[in-house]
Amino acid sequence: MNGPVDLQLPVSWIIAPLLVCVILYDMRFMRIPNRLVLVILVVAVGSLAFSVSLEQIVWRAAAAAVVFVFGLTLFALRLMGGGDVKLLAVLTLLIPTDALAVFALVLSVGIVAGVVLLMVLRAALKNRETGWRGIEDHSRFPLGLSIGLSGLAFLALAPSLT
Repeated sequence: MNGPVDLQLPVSWIIAPLLVCVILYDMRFMRIPNRLVLVILVVAVGSLAFSVSLEQIVWRAAAAAVVFVFGLTLFALRLMGGGDVKLLAVLTLLIPTDALAVFALVLSVGIVAGVVLLMVLRAALKNRETGWRGIEDHSRFPLGLSIGLSGLAFLALAPSLT
């Protein structure tokens, strides 16, 4: 083998169900478990080792560090949850550096879509006990919904977007 192996499709098959778990868990409990983020991190690091150059790994790690530091600032201001910060930083490892701007756009659309979806769900289930904190707690927003939707959209559309 002369160059890196393209593992994008198999990695997508692993990441997609994990992102669905992120969405469901955050909607249900208003938190993203560290174990789930750790599994995504292991998949990301494992796939990077076999699929991209060392230079690309360094750039992706730098981008993830920037996302993490920015997220920590938002966390300190109580504008973002800790699980959301960790998840976004880990997902950044999976995004090619030349596609980061596209992912930022997809994330922006995902946040709007998540807000609209949650507003519709909350209106439709008004005054009903669902047992889903993301629906019942109107004082908070489960950002894992938007992050997960954005990650799924990017996985599905990345070949045509980048």
